[in-house]
Amino acid sequence: MTASNQTISLCMIVKDEEATLARCLNSVKGVADEVIIVDTGSRDNTVPIAKSFGAKLYFHKWEDNFAIPRNIAIDKALGNWILILDADETLDQDSIEEVKRLTKRSDVIGFRVLIQLHPEWTEMKSVRLFRNLPTLRFTGVYHEELQVSKEMRHGFVDTGVKIIHKPFSPSDFNKKYERNMRMLKKHISLYPNSIYQMLDLSRIYLETNSLLEAEKTLNKVLLLINTEKLDEEKYKFYLINYYKYKVHLLLKINADKRTILSICEEALLVSPLCPLFLFHAGQMLYSLNLFERAIDYFQRCLEFKNDNYDRSIMFPKDIIGADALSGMGFCYFKMHQYEEAHKFFQKAYNLKKDNNIKVMISALRLLTQQPRN
Repeated sequence: MTASNQTISLCMIVKDEEATLARCLNSVKGVADEVIIVDTGSRDNTVPIAKSFGAKLYFHKWEDNFAIPRNIAIDKALGNWILILDADETLDQDSIEEVKRLTKRSDVIGFRVLIQLHPEWTEMKSVRLFRNLPTLRFTGVYHEELQVSKEMRHGFVDTGVKIIHKPFSPSDFNKKYERNMRMLKKHISLYPNSIYQMLDLSRIYLETNSLLEAEKTLNKVLLLINTEKLDEEKYKFYLINYYKYKVHLLLKINADKRTILSICEEALLVSPLCPLFLFHAGQMLYSLNLFERAIDYFQRCLEFKNDNYDRSIMFPKDIIGADALSGMGFCYFKMHQYEEAHKFFQKAYNLKKDNNIKVMISALRLLTQQPRN
């Protein structure tokens, strides 16, 4: 089912985005029929840049709440469809025609797209394209979420549309750390059962080595997962992310290898198509000198392609490529099967020009070298 003459409103909130805004707006030329921008207090050239693209500009004082300006932008939109982008994101140019085609469908309310936060990591799913309906608005202080009624959830479908985020750098994290922590804690104080925000708070605690706080927060997350009335999709999403950060915590505190292995196997019961836990399980088995079992787990990582794994969590793409091959190489090395080890290290190096892999290849060449006559 299709509908013609569908228009798209790009809705954005900005503050001091002169470095990235033009690139973002250029990426939606020919897609967005109007651009709605709510500025929350820019002091740089953000506003002149927005005006140069013909954007409809509105101003709203920042209130430490992302949902408020997000909804103001949507309220001003006249298009049939709403497209959400941040200034440090761009619409992948290969997705332009797909966006146009998708908005002609009359049987769908919204679309989940792929968000690439870093080119070396897998993408995550997020609803960024949806009908301009008065019932579809965001709530939440931080990591605001589009509120969708139970009756409407069936109307949202997955797509291959990709939005590319400017890769995060350590300076980005440091610059926004104080704000993010403040807003996360504010959100959780207002919405104490917000599992997603608590998971993100756990992530920040882990990244800043506040391990006791991370453990406390993860314990609260698990309690909420097991007591809140969640639909199957959210239950799985939250639980698999809990396992991700739990494993991260256990690795940081150098916990018992069998304990970490057990957590990974629990996670794989929830999501068998999650390579991250296969990889960590392989690492633990290697550390326990269970090399043949480790090889099996690394091999299973290699069986995944670009679109047949669980997208509930992000993970480094090398886990289903060079890192898994290197894992197999190390296992065969420990088993004194040097020719096999050399083969897998060479495959890994063909995918990832890493000096550590190169050293292993050179060493194995010496070990497998035939004596001269």
